[in-house]
Amino acid sequence: MKLIIISNPTNLADEIKLVSELFENGMALFQINKPDFSEKELENYSLQLPDKYKSKTFLHSDFLKFHSLEELENHKLKYDLAFLSPVFDSISKKGYKSNFNLSEMKEKIKGKNIIALGGIDEDKLEICRQLGFAGVAVCGAIWESKNPLEKFIRIKKICQKTDLVY
Repeated sequence: MKLIIISNPTNLADEIKLVSELFENGMALFQINKPDFSEKELENYSLQLPDKYKSKTFLHSDFLKFHSLEELENHKLKYDLAFLSPVFDSISKKGYKSNFNLSEMKEKIKGKNIIALGGIDEDKLEICRQLGFAGVAVCGAIWESKNPLEKFIRIKKICQKTDLVY
């Protein structure tokens, strides 16, 4: 399974430094999600990242996002990677609740490159693996923790222990 870290939607103090530390500690994929940024602000944000990590960084808009299993099933285009959200109740978007029936999910995502998004934290990683997700995307669990770097390291260790590829 892939482990993708999504940026905090708003700017944080020393965010670029922290993102670099996440990369230095094994972050494989970083998605920039700054919905209120202009194209120029997104470009400036990206330019601040060290060059050696740019190939591991992409924009939130680079991938398809689905919000129901029906939407996912009815989509005619082929995709390399798509997000399904919120799989669990969101951590960062208060009140953004999951409407998924997890018991139905396994068959519908089987063999597809679907990334679980929404409410992903340490206690949800094994469930996502069992459901057959190609990966998980983590946002709120990292950025709303007291120490985002320590939280990332804990999540990464769980991924390693459970044979999740990050």
